[in-house]
Amino acid sequence: DAVFACLRTYGFYLLGGPFPDPDFPADAVLSVRNAVSEFDLRERCWLAERDGQILGFCSWDWLDQGKGSAKTLLIVVLPAARSLGVGSALQRRRMEEMRDQGAREVHTWSDDPKAIAWYKDHFGYVEVGREPLLHCLHHFRWGERSAWGIHRGFRERDELAHLVADLTSWKGE
Repeated sequence: DAVFACLRTYGFYLLGGPFPDPDFPADAVLSVRNAVSEFDLRERCWLAERDGQILGFCSWDWLDQGKGSAKTLLIVVLPAARSLGVGSALQRRRMEEMRDQGAREVHTWSDDPKAIAWYKDHFGYVEVGREPLLHCLHHFRWGERSAWGIHRGFRERDELAHLVADLTSWKGE
């Protein structure tokens, strides 16, 4: 349940189940313009915990394993833990694992200007372009639980920054 609670703080509207979103506007228009995106958080997922409480998590997958190209899927940190370095620790561990598994580069996409600057300033990402923001229906699996959700994102934005980091030269700092 804690992983799904983290997702909600990140701006996911979780559909049904014990995770309703009372803050989601009733008049919001939800659109699914591309596809269903599957997130199996049982694989390639790292949790940050303190005293048994999950503070956040991150995950990744292969974009093209044969070419050594990985992609970030999610990084979510509870608001109360955002000044503790949790996100940076999760991102460093994720990048280390991708590199250890043979990835030479990692791609990420974001519509959040703060996150874009964070990736560039702290992890060596460069922006390689902009892409349309295509909302999709997300299916999350964690253990025996699953939930469907739609990311709210920034409603006033309609594009994502496409960022890439070179893992062969990344020092892990």
